[in-house]
Amino acid sequence: MTPDVLVLILIAIGLIGSADFFGGIASKKSSPFAVAAWSQWVGVPIIALVAVIYGGELIGRDAALGVLAGLGSAVGVVALYRGFSIGSVGIVAPVASTVAAMLPIIIGLLTGERPSTLVAIGLVGGVVSVVLVGYVPGAARLSVASVVHGLVSGVGFAGMVVAYASTSEASGLTPAVTGRLSAAAAATLVMLVVGQSRKVKRESVIPTVLAGALAGLGMGAYITASQQGELIIVGVAIALFPAVTVVLAAIFLKEHLAMSQWLGIALAVAAVAMISVG
Repeated sequence: MTPDVLVLILIAIGLIGSADFFGGIASKKSSPFAVAAWSQWVGVPIIALVAVIYGGELIGRDAALGVLAGLGSAVGVVALYRGFSIGSVGIVAPVASTVAAMLPIIIGLLTGERPSTLVAIGLVGGVVSVVLVGYVPGAARLSVASVVHGLVSGVGFAGMVVAYASTSEASGLTPAVTGRLSAAAAATLVMLVVGQSRKVKRESVIPTVLAGALAGLGMGAYITASQQGELIIVGVAIALFPAVTVVLAAIFLKEHLAMSQWLGIALAVAAVAMISVG
């Protein structure tokens, strides 16, 4: 992995992990469906501006792949929120993250990607770290609903990863714009169908805006990395975002993290180091 791709992945992990943190704060006071929809719209003009500055061609195929990626992202988010509301976070989150990481790895191997031994060890460590970070001991109640929602969410996010990784560098961030638009439209449709409050309460406005802005910038960095790097590596990167979220929650919200979660965070750092060196 080149230094440029590594930097982009680290930026994406930091920004999107932070976006999820603020989205979680906003969702505690307002409908998570409303927060998801409005934060997506906040990110549209931001990623559009970055795309114009960054440059790139309008390629029909890549724009269409961006739409598919956005729909995958919307499916992942909606299934995740729905799973949290009716099942166990300690089951839904690690299942979703693991599937989101594993499917791109499998597709990458099937299409001929062959990581070095050190990178392969780092990838395995990354997947294990995802499970450790997402699993909340004592809060997990195994149920079919939790597993199914986690699987659907993971497949949605994996689809997003594969679609963005299939776009060409020549298109720049154009796929990010079409992806964000389709994700925002899909999240809005879900919000309307579900019938929950469409408004974001005053105390949730700032964190919702921050979630949308940070996620928009983070996806820009992530998509650029996915166009230049191997699918196997960027696939694992998408699943490492929660590590940043839980660390921020521990620092600013004083949330207790189990020893296994701290171990997962340390393993995630080690995995990134091995992948970068390898």
